[in-house]
Amino acid sequence: MLAARRSALPLVAFAISLVAFAPEARAEGDAREIASRVEAQWTRAGAVAKSLPSRFVFDDETLAIPLQAAPGARCTHVAIVAGRGHSFHAKFADASPDPLSQEPGSRASSVAGVLELRRCEGEGSAEGGPSSPIKGVVVTSDAGRGAIEIVVAHGPAPMPSLGSILPERTGGVLPPVPDAGALAPLPPPAARADTAEARSRRTGAMIAARTPSTAGDDGSGAEEIDLPEGCHRLEVFARDPRTDRPGRRFRLDVDAELRDPDGERLLARDRTEAPDARLEACVGKTTRVTLSYAGAVPTTEVTITRATWPLPARLPPLWGPATRSKMARAMFARHVAVPADEAVFLAQGSSGTTPFPIPVEPGGCYVAVAGIAHGHAKALQLRATVGPRESSDERGAADEAALVAFCAKESSTARIEVHARGPGVGFGLAVFRVRSAIWEGAP
Repeated sequence: MLAARRSALPLVAFAISLVAFAPEARAEGDAREIASRVEAQWTRAGAVAKSLPSRFVFDDETLAIPLQAAPGARCTHVAIVAGRGHSFHAKFADASPDPLSQEPGSRASSVAGVLELRRCEGEGSAEGGPSSPIKGVVVTSDAGRGAIEIVVAHGPAPMPSLGSILPERTGGVLPPVPDAGALAPLPPPAARADTAEARSRRTGAMIAARTPSTAGDDGSGAEEIDLPEGCHRLEVFARDPRTDRPGRRFRLDVDAELRDPDGERLLARDRTEAPDARLEACVGKTTRVTLSYAGAVPTTEVTITRATWPLPARLPPLWGPATRSKMARAMFARHVAVPADEAVFLAQGSSGTTPFPIPVEPGGCYVAVAGIAHGHAKALQLRATVGPRESSDERGAADEAALVAFCAKESSTARIEVHARGPGVGFGLAVFRVRSAIWEGAP
């Protein structure tokens, strides 16, 4: 009987593993099945359709997928299929960087995990005109990760849309988006920069000299800037294109990002749909960074402003300036006041879930901040538990820092948990007591 039970254990484990991976397997199988349906429908419509090898895409990852030219084909359709919960967007590699450009079908965002790109003869590209061959497709994951299936079809005429082939995914034909009308004209870049600097100055920032730049022929540019120790807010202001051409409906949308000189570490990024770009980053020592921007009017002047706040003096230096800057960034982004006293608890740990029971003062309030000391974290979570109350921050993977605030009330102990995931990851943890009037006598 004992031998029979032992032999059954591997079977039970195998069955559990099948159940655990069943949703993912179903999602991948569903994507492949849908891609096959699209390929079959486009083939019946008289096109030469082909499914490309499956690709795997991670969060915020961008894939460049080359496409082979099809001489003589009047229309090219591309379908990208993933799991229903996967959100992504894509465009032809030669499509204009302007999201409002008049290039029908050259860019799209996914709906329920599918999207379609198309181009027919006579519909021009940004670079080569109507007859330029399609070089490839650029896919960017917005939320979620997983396998994607790509179907490419070349034919003599437009093919059935995904709305008619996959009504369960696309919901059929969507009504046209209502036109919100033209935006009000923007003030000149210098006036907008004055407003931004005044706003930062009111919160105690030091204002540095402005950095002038000139956008290239495609509206993009880059500048190298030396950032001293501290937390910085850099803003990019470009000229409204309607100033020179009042009848133009182009909507100014400047995007920007901040990287180290090698381009390996992303310090900040702004891809919001706004006329101006804002980047916030903290550095633990003087650092040269590269600020890149796109979306400005080609060959026009661009203004870059910088406001600086000092790093919190009480942040521990024992993990180095990089970790100190990450902790400062977490406090700066969440508008946490600078700690008045030294940390009451310091600890460090490595990959995995690490609990720290710490003594706390009943009635006191605390701020705990964790920062990655070495390695690159795929996930960083910080949780504080006091009795039945729990505070957590699970947004720290991008900034490599996390922060929680909690109050002890009647408890004398608290439990801090740090969950870090990634190869060779190490972190530092600092807990500060927040000064308040809770222990002061009544007036």
